[in-house]
Amino acid sequence: MRILVTGSAGKLGSTTVQTLRQAGHDVTGIDLLESNTTNHFLDVQQLDSVIEFTVGYDAIVHTAALHGRHMDLDYIRQRFIDTNITGTLNLLNACVKNGIKRFLFTSTTSIYGNAMVDDEKAVWVTEELTIQPRDIYDITKQTCEELCRDFFEKEQIMTSVYRVGRFLPEPENLMLNHRLYRGLDERDGAEALRLGVEFNFTDFQIFNVSSGSPFEIDDLIELKSNPLHVIAKRIPKAIEIYKQKGWSFPTSIDRVYRSDKAAHVLGYKPQFTFTFLLNQLS
Repeated sequence: MRILVTGSAGKLGSTTVQTLRQAGHDVTGIDLLESNTTNHFLDVQQLDSVIEFTVGYDAIVHTAALHGRHMDLDYIRQRFIDTNITGTLNLLNACVKNGIKRFLFTSTTSIYGNAMVDDEKAVWVTEELTIQPRDIYDITKQTCEELCRDFFEKEQIMTSVYRVGRFLPEPENLMLNHRLYRGLDERDGAEALRLGVEFNFTDFQIFNVSSGSPFEIDDLIELKSNPLHVIAKRIPKAIEIYKQKGWSFPTSIDRVYRSDKAAHVLGYKPQFTFTFLLNQLS
């Protein structure tokens, strides 16, 4: 399959390029930044250039976006709208114009927003949780998800959405803590996108994509107030390893991301989980 990956210089985009190539696909990476996985410089905000460049592709995997960190850099709302919404719309229109039948959009678990706030217990985050966007980043992702739905229903483009968990660069202790309940390794994220691009969808689908969690739904109340007790019950060897490392566990866990739908529909099985990383340390 001939596949275009946007955002190919980014953490997820670059890994997706590599993963798809290893699976035997003919992959082109585009970005505005140079990298060893970027083949061409292309601004997705330029509709004519996007339409011209995308001739002959079978699928587009769209990972390029302005993210939450760009809000910290005081990017104005218009830049989020231009990059995230207009860029996505241009790519979808190019799919229609050039007969590209597969379009994968990377969204974010951040889109659940205020729905993940509960004073009494951790929130069980599945795709059924009603989204409550909190900022312009979340709002643009919500809009793009609905654009994907619209193009599936009205233009017969096989669109699908992947709400990915946290995969920011961070210290090892914090990274492992996040893998307990909300993190994602970009290699697992790229594998989910590979599974999605090779899947034949009969209707529009949205998937949570995270590294999974050892916790169960019965743990939610205690996770909020006393996660150490739950961790000791579910993964007792973690206590000693953390002690040896001089690390600390979260004092409260507010959410648990679930990727059961991706597992059931796509066969998604994250490899780089908390337990996997813990075993590497033991």
